[in-house]
Amino acid sequence: MVAAKRKKSVSKKKAAVGPEQVRALAKECLETKGGLNNIVTLLELCESETEETAYAAFMSMGHVYSKLLGRGDFKKTKQTTNNIAQEEDVKTKIANWLRENRQVYVQVAYDYLSHREPAMQIAAIESLMNVVKDESGQIHEFSNVTYLRIVEKLVANDKMSEQLLERIVGDVNTYADVRYHFYKNFGKYVGAVSDGSSTSANMKTSAKRRKYAMPADKLSAVVSTGYAILSRISDPAKEDDQLDTFFIPTDSAKRQAWTSAKEHRRTFSDAWLAFLRQPMSADMHKRLLLAMHKKIIPYLLKPTLLIDFLTDSYDQGGAVSMLALNGLFTLITEHNLDYPDFYAKLYALFDKNLLHVKYRSRFLRLVDLFLSSTQLPSYLIAAFLKRMARLALAAPPAAIITVIPFAYNLLKKHPACLIMIHRERDAELAGTEVDDPYLPNETDPAQSKALESSLWELQTLKTHYFHTIAGMVRMFEQPIAKQPLYDMEDFLDHSYTTLLEGEMRKRMNPTAEPVIPALAAHRQPASFLATRVAAPAVARGFSHTASAKADLIAEIYISELKKYTAPKASNEKVDLPTTFAAPAAPPKPELDVSAGEVAAVAEEAVEEEEWPAVYNPIDDPANYPDEWDFTTENDDGSLLPKRLIPVDYHHH
Repeated sequence: MVAAKRKKSVSKKKAAVGPEQVRALAKECLETKGGLNNIVTLLELCESETEETAYAAFMSMGHVYSKLLGRGDFKKTKQTTNNIAQEEDVKTKIANWLRENRQVYVQVAYDYLSHREPAMQIAAIESLMNVVKDESGQIHEFSNVTYLRIVEKLVANDKMSEQLLERIVGDVNTYADVRYHFYKNFGKYVGAVSDGSSTSANMKTSAKRRKYAMPADKLSAVVSTGYAILSRISDPAKEDDQLDTFFIPTDSAKRQAWTSAKEHRRTFSDAWLAFLRQPMSADMHKRLLLAMHKKIIPYLLKPTLLIDFLTDSYDQGGAVSMLALNGLFTLITEHNLDYPDFYAKLYALFDKNLLHVKYRSRFLRLVDLFLSSTQLPSYLIAAFLKRMARLALAAPPAAIITVIPFAYNLLKKHPACLIMIHRERDAELAGTEVDDPYLPNETDPAQSKALESSLWELQTLKTHYFHTIAGMVRMFEQPIAKQPLYDMEDFLDHSYTTLLEGEMRKRMNPTAEPVIPALAAHRQPASFLATRVAAPAVARGFSHTASAKADLIAEIYISELKKYTAPKASNEKVDLPTTFAAPAAPPKPELDVSAGEVAAVAEEAVEEEEWPAVYNPIDDPANYPDEWDFTTENDDGSLLPKRLIPVDYHHH
């Protein structure tokens, strides 16, 4: 018998073999001694171009080897002691031949792990785990020889299907010995791999490092696949008695490393620390930092080993620095990390982009914790207050709604900063560049002179176009000492969508005068402004404090105007539509869209509107009461009633 060799292609005759013939060949292997030669044919069919045939051959080979192992055909017979030179008997030769061919089968299984079909990947991992079980049964403990290679193939697999990933994680989470060896092998392999471009250039690199050197794209696949597996594994056990399920039965009289919770944490630490040393993309870096404080730090044997990684991340600036705060906060508060100039670097993160990033809520939650101590100096709190108030002037409404109660809570915890909302203006400096002594470009909060300044930015927000913000700012007009602290969780997760949904749920007073957003007035032509005001009944059904909402109402009214035909003579009066009676319940736009979609498309819909080149009754003074004055003229020659122009439009 000759062991089968891997072939890149299969003959056309064998390629035409179907699943039924494959199963017949496998049956012969078990029924006759001569049938064992079919193993060579089956191994070749495992690489058939026909996937059904290849799958049937691979599964049949697994069944054949399982039966042969059960019959003892893989066992060697003892040699006679009288004649050492005597050749092995027939059974020994067969056993050796079967082992050689099984190694070919195992190599096929390794290749199947990256097959394009998920079913082939699942068949491969099941067969390989059976090999691990067979090897372990011979030594009566977990055999890591094959499993080490399995982990290497899995982590380097850039074609891993979701089904294979779930199967791997399922085994790792279920069996304590599999989990222990996975962490151990993962740390060993990932710690050895390196970028081939730098490794090959260094002649002093060890043979081991050169062995695991790989191109940058392959190394990126290792990082991506490795994180996908690591992030789904259950948290390590804290007590030994939690480790009670094993893939290979363990001898209770023999103490094994995988039965110790401490050893599990050690291999867990080695795996993650090896992973963190690898180069990674910005997206992967952020994902790691998001999971750091809950998934990694609590289970490391020495969390302080993460100091370099976290401080380097914190020094990068931007969103990465914000996300690194969680891990740093855990090390500072629970592991006595001494981080110099921490608050100065935290202060530097309050830049113009802070209130616009998607991690804003997460970041402000942490800042709230860092600034919660009443032992912090007043100048430091004043600097953060002033910086946040200044950023709020150009922030979206959802961010401002967070800043206002945040500032209120800080002032209540630090009464020494209350002077910032009661400070009188210096008459001599009013209107000059030095009116506000605050130094916004100063990076050191101690030198920013914030405590000498005032929070005039909050006073400015009282004229904000969004009525909720204008109303919230008035909380500073009440005695702060008598009011409770605000729960920041009620304000942190707002967005344009939540704000608009809240406005649409409100019941408006039908007798209230419609309010036109200041921003909308600047964005549209004057004749368009008149169109908005000419539909008071529709307007009263909605809140006009958001410009997008006003645009939507105007769009609805425009569609109504288009239903009317233009008169023949330009001096003929036309009655404006009067069908907009205010309903009992607050009306909603008859559009099949959500509040979020309204906010996104309303403005675009209005701006793209093409006005008909016909007589417009809105611009005709004859259609308005006599007491309306049309002495105001737009740039395009159209007339606009003076009484329709809010006095403060040009001040926004």
